[in-house]
Amino acid sequence: MSNAFNKFFDKIYVISLYDKIERWKKIEKQFGNRKIKVERFIAVDGRCKNVNTKECMDKLKSFEISFDVKIQNKKQPVKELLPAASLTIGTILILRDMVRRKLKHILICEDDVVLSHSIEKKFKQGIKEIGNYKWDVLYLGCGGRCGHKGVSYKKTKENKFLSPVPGAEGTDDEYYVHVKEDLRMPCEKIDCIPFTEHISFAKRPGGTWAYAYSLEGAKKMLKYIDDDAAQHIDHLLREPISEGKIKALSFDPPIIYHEGGMERTDSDIPWE
Repeated sequence: MSNAFNKFFDKIYVISLYDKIERWKKIEKQFGNRKIKVERFIAVDGRCKNVNTKECMDKLKSFEISFDVKIQNKKQPVKELLPAASLTIGTILILRDMVRRKLKHILICEDDVVLSHSIEKKFKQGIKEIGNYKWDVLYLGCGGRCGHKGVSYKKTKENKFLSPVPGAEGTDDEYYVHVKEDLRMPCEKIDCIPFTEHISFAKRPGGTWAYAYSLEGAKKMLKYIDDDAAQHIDHLLREPISEGKIKALSFDPPIIYHEGGMERTDSDIPWE
């Protein structure tokens, strides 16, 4: 493949549950139309919807042995904990493999993303601007406080869509976005410091639907997790990034969005 994505990334994974065939076909077509080669990573199946609590706990214990991880959050109900932890387990497996094989860069996507228009052009532009900077994590799309372009407290000609993030509509905290699926919050330049014209430092990013690791970033993240998969991976990332222990950059504005914004009608992870 001669496209910018496959030149830069040693591997591009799409995490997808084995029975989500339609999701996989849809996302494979999106990337395929842009001649971007991706690999399907069959997700660890931590779903507990149709089993009782004991059976779910037995499943958790088998995961700890099978994948050599710890799942130790005893405060959260196991039926909520295990589905989220399973995504973290899958990420741990990918990062372990990356470190073992000494891959330079990998991209991880979920199977419900939307690629922006002219994404390859935007990607090449951003990567060129980053240059030789040694980043650990690079967000191609994220929520939370992650860049400042295309999101504002006031409705403008450019940012005309009311944010889909919970709490925005009908509250004093409502804000507006340029792209309907944008899940970011307003972040002033003093906090979300611009790195270059199209790249910002990520202050408190949210979501893991499209983000990359460098080899050094993978090593740092595995050390930070310490094999404990007891949280959703984006929650685990937030603290070390906000504390500066992991160097995170983000495309600003994003170049990959979460399909449907906050509408996760087909999600297998219980969201509050």
